[in-house]
Amino acid sequence: MCFVNCHFAAHAEAVARRNGDFDHVYRSMTFTRASTFSNVSVHLLLSKCSVEQIYVMTYDVLVGTDKYLFSQSAEVMPELSEADLVIFLGDFNYRLDDITFDEARDFVSQRSFDWLREKDQLRIEMAAGNVFQGMREAVVKFPPTYKFERHQAGLAGYDSGEKKRIPAWCDRILYRDSRSAPDSECSLKCPVVSSIVRYESCMDVTDSDHKPVRCMFNVDIARVDESVRRQEFGEVVAQNERVKSMLKGLLMIPETIVSTNNIILQNQDTSILRITNKSGKHDALFQIICQGVSMIKDDGQALNHHPRGSFGFPQWLRVCPVSGIIEPEHTTEVSVHHEKFQTLEEFVDGVPQNSWCEDNRDKEVVLEVRVSSSYMTETRNHRIRVRHCFSSKGKQVDLISLDPKQAQINLLHRSDLQRLSDSYDMVDHFRNLHSP
Repeated sequence: MCFVNCHFAAHAEAVARRNGDFDHVYRSMTFTRASTFSNVSVHLLLSKCSVEQIYVMTYDVLVGTDKYLFSQSAEVMPELSEADLVIFLGDFNYRLDDITFDEARDFVSQRSFDWLREKDQLRIEMAAGNVFQGMREAVVKFPPTYKFERHQAGLAGYDSGEKKRIPAWCDRILYRDSRSAPDSECSLKCPVVSSIVRYESCMDVTDSDHKPVRCMFNVDIARVDESVRRQEFGEVVAQNERVKSMLKGLLMIPETIVSTNNIILQNQDTSILRITNKSGKHDALFQIICQGVSMIKDDGQALNHHPRGSFGFPQWLRVCPVSGIIEPEHTTEVSVHHEKFQTLEEFVDGVPQNSWCEDNRDKEVVLEVRVSSSYMTETRNHRIRVRHCFSSKGKQVDLISLDPKQAQINLLHRSDLQRLSDSYDMVDHFRNLHSP
């Protein structure tokens, strides 16, 4: 629904200018379009599509293949012609032709409005198709609303000055609903049907040289029965194999692999974790979180696991990036870096001397790589153990605590790093990397 308040050109002889004012307003007014998915909903409701076609079109929009719908929302702005109900109101300034001031006063006093309406410029121009095309007005049964002396009540208040402007119905309310014929009934194809309950002027208002006009509408609006629509959509999903296949594809989490499940870092060391999207069709969304931190005993076993909750990564570990989108058959590289923030001399017996320092014992964190699709919130997770072995003398990392096979296959050292192409097979890479 759209309400348009207008003030058109004045003076009795400016009929063409008034017609031009309306044409300019109607053709040039555009509005900001809502979001793309709102546009899709409107398009689906108003288009003559079967339920199956609606499902197919919705799928196409989600996966970005329906260029037609997206180009519409990107380039075309809604106009007044797209509204189901348009109401124009205001001072349109159309006057009475071929009548004198005294003649008009006499007909008004006799309430002979039928004869006066035949002189109305607006009715004449609408009948000729020059203005307000396709719009309607209720029958005018009130006196002309212009021009009155201010603060003077009754019909005696018409302009009695030197100019003696001829009374006229300058102030009007016109409308257009969804009907293409007068007997059209309200339906989804004709969503708005209106009728006039009351159309009158406010003759008691005296603080203006115009009399306000008011109109009461009765509006019937069609609506979609959501329960019926859901039932029909459910039947389509249950019976149509093509739609079922499309929806199944949307609900799949892309297959991903990670280059290692164990990373060992020395002071200020950096390792690269590679995440590969094995899917050939769908993007993979990933997010990396820290599940918790553990201290490492002398025998290499982890103890005192402390969940991190919402506190992010520990101060000594930097992971970048922590989230992103991996295109089909592509690989992204994540830097896992140890950040040096203290020296051994600032600790006594493993206890930090400043309250803001962390312990200097060997530590282990568990990183969780959460992978999801663009269309669902469920995730498939990979767990990565990152261990920092503290050494003030730069001693070598002791790998005894790790499974020898894991140490051979999963551990990535800086010297092992090489840039992989998007289509490189990660399994073949590790076989070649550690073969004799």
